[in-house]
Amino acid sequence: MLRRVRLRWLKLRHSQLFKRLKEYYRGLVKDIIEAGATIEAYQQRLMMETSLAVPMGVSFSSFPSIAAAAGGGSRRF
Repeated sequence: MLRRVRLRWLKLRHSQLFKRLKEYYRGLVKDIIEAGATIEAYQQRLMMETSLAVPMGVSFSSFPSIAAAAGGGSRRF
């Protein structure tokens, strides 16, 4: 009799623990998704501000690359 009561209590305790763990996991996943969206929005805003800081008529592609400056480019004289 005592064994059945103890097993029933243990089963109830495990089910409650599993329920709490599931809620914690769902909240964690939700927070990670929200944080990812926040980081993505920040990166987009930073890129937009950077592109607006470059004067008109000048682009990033007009500057020589690091590889070409270091002699890694394929130039023929």
